[in-house]
Amino acid sequence: MNPPLPATYFGNCVGGCIAVEKSSKLTGKEGFVTAAKLIGESLHKTLTGKDGVVKEMESFGDLFSNGIPKTIIGVAGTPKLKFYDLDFGWGKPRKLETISIDYDGSMSMNACKEKSEDVEIGVCLPTTKMASFVRIFEEGLVESYI
Repeated sequence: MNPPLPATYFGNCVGGCIAVEKSSKLTGKEGFVTAAKLIGESLHKTLTGKDGVVKEMESFGDLFSNGIPKTIIGVAGTPKLKFYDLDFGWGKPRKLETISIDYDGSMSMNACKEKSEDVEIGVCLPTTKMASFVRIFEEGLVESYI
């Protein structure tokens, strides 16, 4: 990190990155891939930028100078941290829930319990939207195996 954390630091060190795009570019067959690329590019810029992570955080206010977008999707978690392998003395976790995604339009991504190379995805939507999401997701799975 830039600036580096002290060697004695113990605790959370959470930062963020934001990717903004018109919803028309995030719909259709390539929408998910487009979103993944945008998020990856934003992460790369934040983590490798010459000004460091803290300086990048200061400019987040500029992103909304034209107003707050109508749709915001939050993503939390990381597959790199093997949370299911942690044991603080009372056993390894049976199920991981990312509570910071407890609002409409949020997702979490973590390493899977059974196969750590797989990704476990959490989605938070109201009941009616969740029903539509499940239907569309299942249809997509069927189409991808045909």
